[in-house]
Amino acid sequence: MTRSKLIEAAAKLFSDNGFQAVSVREIAQAAGVNPALVNYHFGSKQQLFEEVIRIYAADNVADRMTRLAQERRRLGRLELEDVVEIYLAPMIDPQFDTDSDGVFSRLHAVMIAERMEAFDQIAARAFTAVNVTFLDELERCLPHLTRHTITWRLFAMVGSMLYFGVRPAPPGLHLISKGGCDPMNREDMRKQLINYFIEGMRAPVR
Repeated sequence: MTRSKLIEAAAKLFSDNGFQAVSVREIAQAAGVNPALVNYHFGSKQQLFEEVIRIYAADNVADRMTRLAQERRRLGRLELEDVVEIYLAPMIDPQFDTDSDGVFSRLHAVMIAERMEAFDQIAARAFTAVNVTFLDELERCLPHLTRHTITWRLFAMVGSMLYFGVRPAPPGLHLISKGGCDPMNREDMRKQLINYFIEGMRAPVR
């Protein structure tokens, strides 16, 4: 119970304020426990952050891997459109969204914004396996491209989705679109971006 309270409190504080700005005392206070229990259960604030990322990433990663395996069995051979749709589903499709309050997206953004060396290892442990699996699928679908190029494009796609996951909306988006472009409207975002990403993945190198 104490462990889960600390994880829940830390996830909210880290996602709202970043890693550096949050103290162990603040996390313990939000969880309603003694600050010493953070080190008792996790060893350090950084290890607590890694556990938060692992837990919040687990559903995201598991959903992608499960759907990929299911669609392979159902279709036999996946097309580029299938692979991109499956990869993006937890981030863009309300039906598969396990992060409706945006905590996981903001935690991911914290790792990118603060750029601590340890965060690279945390992200690698959380996402490398799923990303390698999807890179293998993309490489098979895009034989005219090198894995080097496909890797650039996969991470460009991920970066775009994390940017749109920022809350409030990315600066200027609502203003310049007169409120018409709203990342909270997942169906519209999906309609506007999925084909863009697919064609971007497919484009030749110039």
